[in-house]
Amino acid sequence: MEPKVLLVDDDAAFRKTLAGVLGANGFSTLEAANGLSGIRKAAEEKPALVILDLVMPDLRGTDVCRKLKSGLATAGIPILMLTGNDREGQEVACLDMGADDYLTKPVRTERLLAHCRALLRRLPAGTPQRPPIVTLGRLRLDYERKVVVLGARDYPHLTPKEFELLYCLAGCSPHPRQRAELYREVWGTDPPSEMSLRTVEVHVRRIRLKLGWKTGQWLAAVSGRGYCLVAA
Repeated sequence: MEPKVLLVDDDAAFRKTLAGVLGANGFSTLEAANGLSGIRKAAEEKPALVILDLVMPDLRGTDVCRKLKSGLATAGIPILMLTGNDREGQEVACLDMGADDYLTKPVRTERLLAHCRALLRRLPAGTPQRPPIVTLGRLRLDYERKVVVLGARDYPHLTPKEFELLYCLAGCSPHPRQRAELYREVWGTDPPSEMSLRTVEVHVRRIRLKLGWKTGQWLAAVSGRGYCLVAA
């Protein structure tokens, strides 16, 4: 069966070109001309992959991405973000909002197809679903709602990547994970550079700040520049 790809872009000519390229290379396509339509179609059609434009008139691609990754029916669908503006820091922002991959327009056909196929290989059929609730002492992570509960208080304001990072550490607690391992688990690819590993450190700092944790409390650094999550 041909993998079904949802194209979310307000540029009709670009959607037509992209649909032609994908159709000629073993994919079937659906189209949405704006973010709201894209969210609705993703929930209804359950595509294997979403290719999402960053700049659209109703909702920005980052907002669409956040909504898809927080929806029960769409959270597991990989998202490839496309943009014509390669502003510094934009790739990190897109990945932080939950995008699984990022490319800058114009993109060569071979490169686009390679990234699409790589995303579809990440979750083979039969991959076990993640536990909906992970509990560690007073800490509870609700994967479906993407909410952290600590004691009697809900913390719903972590970004998708921050939540994924904390969830990953909770799942292997109290054993530590190296930064490269965490990057592969959360971002779904090998870290391309030392800067990518620093992205893990930035996310750890943000998690500590949002949850009110002091350095070493709950989320601790370990030798070898990794991290572990231990109930405080």
